[in-house]
Amino acid sequence: MSRTAFSWPHLGLIAAGGAVGTALRAGIIALGDPSWAWLSIPLINIVGAFGLGIVTGLAVRMGDVPRSRALRQFFGAGVMGGFTTYSTFAVQSVDAFSLLLALATVVAGTLAAWGGLVLGRRSRS
Repeated sequence: MSRTAFSWPHLGLIAAGGAVGTALRAGIIALGDPSWAWLSIPLINIVGAFGLGIVTGLAVRMGDVPRSRALRQFFGAGVMGGFTTYSTFAVQSVDAFSLLLALATVVAGTLAAWGGLVLGRRSRS
């Protein structure tokens, strides 16, 4: 994929997508059962990895065209970037149990991203 110069429309797509992703994450956490809060961030990150895999696969399949760039910017960098939250994930990973949960999340996230990438590449655009 080619490198594109900075433009305000690109930044606008990323910012708008980030707002959507952040609001979606906050809504899911707010609606969840507080006794399961420790699991919400890892699950959100795994779902986000899957979503980013799909976006990347679709973009690769479409080629380096303006529509593909807009898809990567809005959904990839924006929505999935705002939806996932690896800073909170890192802070949660400070004790032994959380370290095991972190490892499981990284493995599951990697598998989810791979699955999304395969699915995105195979879908019709």
